[in-house]
Amino acid sequence: MKTSLGLLEVSGLALAIGAADAMAKAASVKLIGIEKTNGSGWMLIRLTGDVASVQAAISTGAAFAEQHQGLVSRAVLARPADSLMAYWQAPAAEIPREVPVEAEKVSASEETEEADTPAAADTATDDAPAATASINISSVGNNNTESEAQSAPRVSCNLCLDPACRRHKGEPRFRCIHLGKRGKV
Repeated sequence: MKTSLGLLEVSGLALAIGAADAMAKAASVKLIGIEKTNGSGWMLIRLTGDVASVQAAISTGAAFAEQHQGLVSRAVLARPADSLMAYWQAPAAEIPREVPVEAEKVSASEETEEADTPAAADTATDDAPAATASINISSVGNNNTESEAQSAPRVSCNLCLDPACRRHKGEPRFRCIHLGKRGKV
């Protein structure tokens, strides 16, 4: 049995997810992926399966998208060329190689030192608990600043994803510094 390729283009991510769900429930097809296309917020849903299943799934997804006024286009390729299927198929996930891990040898003197020292929570003291709490708070504060310094720069523009762009999500597109590089909007 030869597999076929189905493509459905809709307007919006929520509609794409809903249409993909309807198509997966309507027929025995394999969803390859949902990808964003350039411009107007269109999304492309790709799926494979036998010819009848893909046709049924695409017609179901197209009807769903049409009900929500978001259908852009649809296509079913009954027997696509192998090179075309290789292009559209999702890349195979690389299997991570197992790295042998060597356990560190701990000397007997280190083990006895750790066993002899009591934990700080187990001992009772007459000292004010605020002193230990302030030490813990300051050490926690230092850990947060280190993790913030290592984090990636915050991206505010959802169009170009450039941290240097001053546009924020929801603002007009002309504020994006990469406006001319995307083509017509």
